[in-house]
Order: sequence, then C-alpha cells, then structure tokens
Amino acid sequence: MIKPAREVIFGVCDKTGNCDSYFGFFKNEEDAKKEVKIQAERMKDELGMMELVVKEDRAVILKTDRIEQIVIVIHSFVLR
Repeated sequence: MIKPAREVIFGVCDKTGNCDSYFGFFKNEEDAKKEVKIQAERMKDELGMMELVVKEDRAVILKTDRIEQIVIVIHSFVLR
C-alpha cells in the first residue's frame, strides 16, 4: 500500500523576542520568502532596523563578517 505524501507548510518566524512567534504559515515556500521580505521592510521602517539584511530564507543583522543574528527565519513543518 502506498502512503500519501505528507504535506509541508512553511512558517515565517520572528526571532526578536525571548520566544518564537509567527507572522504566518504558507503552503508555498515562495510565499513564505515574500513574507520574510515584507516583514523585514516593516521592521526597517517601523522599528528603525536599518542594518537588517534579507537573505534567501531569512533576515539577519550582521554582527561581523562571519557572525549574524537571525531576526526572521522560515521554519518548515511536516503535517501528519
């Protein structure tokens, strides 16, 4: 018997506080990446985080050329 493929969703996570909170959950990774960009721009505008850099699946603050603080990241979840 063939088992059905498990569904994966992508959560856009805010890592600025002591505990994770999520901006939203998406069925498509591309939609989650768009949300990372939207939330990073909001943080730049509203919170003055001008040093925020958007990468492929995350937004970071560069501490040095090798160390970065993750501010927004995409988590993937496998649904049962």
